[in-house]
Amino acid sequence: MRVAFLTGGLPLGGSTMFILNLASALRALGLPAEVFSFSATNPLANEFSEAGVPVHLEDEKRLIYEDRVQLLYQALRIFDPTVVMSVLSVESYEMLRYLPSGVLRVGVILDLAIRPRVFVPRYSRVMDHVVVIAHHLVKEHPPVTHLQLGIPIPTRVAPRDPNRNAPLRLIYYGRLENESKGVRIFPKIAAALRKRNVRYTWTIQGTGPEESYLRRAFAGEIHKGTIRFSAPVSHVVLPSVVRTHDIYILTSTNEGGPLTLLESMALGLVPVCGDIPALVQDVIDSDNGFRVPCADADAYAERISRLDADRGLLERMSTAARKTITANYSKESMARRYAQLFVSLAESKSSRAWSEEIRPIGLSRMASVLSSPLGRSLRRVVKRLRFA
Repeated sequence: MRVAFLTGGLPLGGSTMFILNLASALRALGLPAEVFSFSATNPLANEFSEAGVPVHLEDEKRLIYEDRVQLLYQALRIFDPTVVMSVLSVESYEMLRYLPSGVLRVGVILDLAIRPRVFVPRYSRVMDHVVVIAHHLVKEHPPVTHLQLGIPIPTRVAPRDPNRNAPLRLIYYGRLENESKGVRIFPKIAAALRKRNVRYTWTIQGTGPEESYLRRAFAGEIHKGTIRFSAPVSHVVLPSVVRTHDIYILTSTNEGGPLTLLESMALGLVPVCGDIPALVQDVIDSDNGFRVPCADADAYAERISRLDADRGLLERMSTAARKTITANYSKESMARRYAQLFVSLAESKSSRAWSEEIRPIGLSRMASVLSSPLGRSLRRVVKRLRFA
């Protein structure tokens, strides 16, 4: 079995970490795995290299789409995968059209942002199966399999230290935007905590369009040291930062994962999260954390206040959070789940016969004149002039 990951890009975020974690864990099981990206950016290049995962990048600034299809196809042909997983982008789904019969073609739906009700029917003829990481998507897109995520379980970093009486240490880390992350509720949560006389410090780590708003709203708390803003840190350093906190806050309105939930709980942080249909509902139970109504600042504050008043409960939940992740959500466990699925689906696949050449078609949104031979030549000239 040989597994290829197709993606439109490798930005810093959950989709890239998913690919890195799964590809490296599959390789640890003895299954060759490589990554093929339609764009050149790869901020986690060192991490992929250290994990021994080959990454093939194509420069979207210098090469038109059809030329990138050609180049990635030839790279795939050399690798000769038995399984191709398309993750998150139109380009990666389009690439499935050119694969030979005998290759198991799997579409991955990370969250609702990819518009699964549109994508799945559009590419149903070129996909053999769909994998979703949120259980609520299973009922919408048969045939489909729900597979849980996994992360590297920290071994070099100790879990959080018990906090018997000091102010609670809260952390949010992620993009500072309101549309999907809901961060404008932060000042309301802080106000509700003050009404309950909860002693706390809150680290807000990340950047995004709402950072200026939050800094203005928290000007007084920043001056007092109650609220601390921090720029993102490398994934290598992140566990050492996260472990110095007690409670993980998530106010998102739409998530596929998030992996930060697993990472925090693995280090013993107790999650207080909006009850959205995602990984939150798979992982958090009454023993290891709290799910609260979305956009309800008082509900967040009430649960945090409960942990402040009962430090024994905080430590019991912390222990349960760690056990939940180590038992069920390691990247090795995830890789075994995927390998078992591939074996079950590949039994009926025939041998692969790769064509030496393909004739890429333009993306469906491209006007016919732009995807004609003349149009492609003109687009190549424009690319060369723009980035000469």
